[in-house]
Amino acid sequence: MIDLNKIRNWSITLGILLFIIFLSTWVRLSTINSPTVLDYDPFWWYRYAKIILENGFKMPEWDILSFYPPGRPTEPFQGWPYTIAIFYKILNSLSGMDFTRAAIISPLITVALIPIPAFFLGKFLTGNNIAGLATAIFATLTPAFIGVSMAGYCDSDAPVVFYSFFSVLFTILAMKKRSIPFYFLAILANLMFIYNWGGGWITLILFLVFILTIIPFRVLEDVIHTKKLTLSLSGVLKEVKTLFIPLIVIILITNVVGFILWRMTMFHSLFGGLVFTGLVGQPLIVNVSVAELQPINVFSREGFLAVVSRVGLLPVILTFFGLPLLVLYKLYRRERIAFEEIFLFLWALVMFYLITRGIRFSLLFSIAAATSAGYAIGNFYNYLKGRNLVIFSTAFGLVGLLILMFISDAIQIGYASSGMLLSQNWYDMLDWLKSNAKKDAIVATWWDPGHIIAGYTGLRVHADGAHCGPTVCIPYNHNVRIQDMGRIMSTSDEKEAISILKKYMQLTPEQCQEVKQKFGDIIPKEACEPASEMYFISSNDLIGKFTWMNYFGGYRAPIKSNADFQANPGVCCASTPKTEPGQISCGEFAAQGKGVWVWCPWIFSFSEVKQDQEGNPVYVYDYAGLKIAIIQKGDNLIPIYNNRFLINHLTFFPQGSAKPQAIDLTRLNTSLERIDGLIWIDPSFRNLIYFAPSIKDSIFTRTFFFDGEGLKHFDLVYSNPEIRLYKLNFD
Repeated sequence: MIDLNKIRNWSITLGILLFIIFLSTWVRLSTINSPTVLDYDPFWWYRYAKIILENGFKMPEWDILSFYPPGRPTEPFQGWPYTIAIFYKILNSLSGMDFTRAAIISPLITVALIPIPAFFLGKFLTGNNIAGLATAIFATLTPAFIGVSMAGYCDSDAPVVFYSFFSVLFTILAMKKRSIPFYFLAILANLMFIYNWGGGWITLILFLVFILTIIPFRVLEDVIHTKKLTLSLSGVLKEVKTLFIPLIVIILITNVVGFILWRMTMFHSLFGGLVFTGLVGQPLIVNVSVAELQPINVFSREGFLAVVSRVGLLPVILTFFGLPLLVLYKLYRRERIAFEEIFLFLWALVMFYLITRGIRFSLLFSIAAATSAGYAIGNFYNYLKGRNLVIFSTAFGLVGLLILMFISDAIQIGYASSGMLLSQNWYDMLDWLKSNAKKDAIVATWWDPGHIIAGYTGLRVHADGAHCGPTVCIPYNHNVRIQDMGRIMSTSDEKEAISILKKYMQLTPEQCQEVKQKFGDIIPKEACEPASEMYFISSNDLIGKFTWMNYFGGYRAPIKSNADFQANPGVCCASTPKTEPGQISCGEFAAQGKGVWVWCPWIFSFSEVKQDQEGNPVYVYDYAGLKIAIIQKGDNLIPIYNNRFLINHLTFFPQGSAKPQAIDLTRLNTSLERIDGLIWIDPSFRNLIYFAPSIKDSIFTRTFFFDGEGLKHFDLVYSNPEIRLYKLNFD
């Protein structure tokens, strides 16, 4: 007999799930009309997917564009670019869609699929559809996820979220069902996760840790239930055996297949993750400059609120208060805690702890939080339904209101995430490179835009955002290249800068042989051939990053005290947790209440206009409470810092002129102390930049702010308000 109630309930559930799928994609549509993929990292996957299509659906073993010379071996985990290529083939056959448009839509397709495994995971864990629907909502609309899965943001975050739910779902099903079909599905799900993201071993690592923790948890639970210190392990060991056997089958087979396919196991991945997060060994030095990898105290008010802002208030509350409350309620009623509750709590705690190594890991925590929050809601529903109607209605009315607020925040975040497109100035410069640079040219700049340059122009780059350690990038790994580029940008010695850049034109015979010994026949011939030419980019985004260029270039702030700080205005001082013995970083300096967080060059904003005692106009500029005053005396502009220092050099743009005018105040008669620094005022007079003596003549300052004036080896070939492009002359 047909159960009409069941059909009605499933119809309603299906309708809500379809609405969640629609909503999840709709909030990400503000960037749908982008002419290219967004931001930096998505260009890496875009380029690899394009290579796959152009190479007959086969990934070449060597990537000559990245970290040239000599390039680098392609990574084995290429599931996501293959997926983008498959999406293109399907969409092109159905609608004639071009590859770029298919790449832009690819994260939306993946996001639309996520509610399905999320729903079934929540439903399976609780036995009701409410949990599944709540899990699906939290899974796709969490703030940390929206920003990295907008239309056009085809980075690997969307497949990471999808396969996290997919692999956890089928691993739990295999542990519960204990049958060959479910073993096969669990192994396949985990292998697909790994193939799409090298860190996909995390699911099996979590379940292995869970098995190791279940024994002490069960012992503690029995003590609470019996109120006696008993050590009877027979029941616990029976449960562990029931869970362990299917899990160990999945782990062993997945590791064997993983080693055969990629020469990697979960233990390699675990060690690599520990190194990357700085828990073991020495991570790449670049990590200290990545904002999302800075240590964060999640137990402080500021740290906890930072997590809430990225994950959402309701999922965090339900994870850290709802789930424990549910466990305590079960302990009170002497009900046995389900193994999935132990796993969910462990999953959330481990992911939450990872955030202490950087806010970037909030995405992984959001997946655990979505599942835990959905589980809590589903169980509260099971406990409250059929009881006091007022309590039930009040509780779920409040939950419904909070979910609506969560959805409202997601919609706003989606609209606010539309600013990740490259500016037209960058497109114009890249188009110039595509049209004018030779195919075997190399482009050098700071590491961030490397993916864009290689992905858009097809040219080789000195460095990009794909971390490349000493065992992969030979002879110049990520640490070497970032220190070299920091030195190039920071030095005032053009000969030194050119000498460093020249070594990246071609490997020496000895270096080439070293690479061939390491990687064998996969090295293409052109990897050891000289580049035909080199281009150098100086761009305005590097103004805010100059502190790190200076830091990695080997320059250090000589700050030892507050008095030392006051005597060295504008000095570069990176906000690293620690610095060299006898010195102090700006992070430590600010934390001790001795000063502000200092970056260089200092960027001041116009504050107000005053008059001095002689009636001369005084233009006041502010930077974090520090003041620079520009006194206008006739045709002269006199910069004064902190009412104490006269700054010797000033450059400004006379009204209506596109050419800067330099003022030298070294001979001005004054009783003030002098600093041989430089003030640069933008044409609008709304901002000024102060360069300390040590950086006013740096290669970056001269190439960006002064169009390479006075440099012999940097030939300016293209310029716009954001970018200066140079062709290097090594003669």
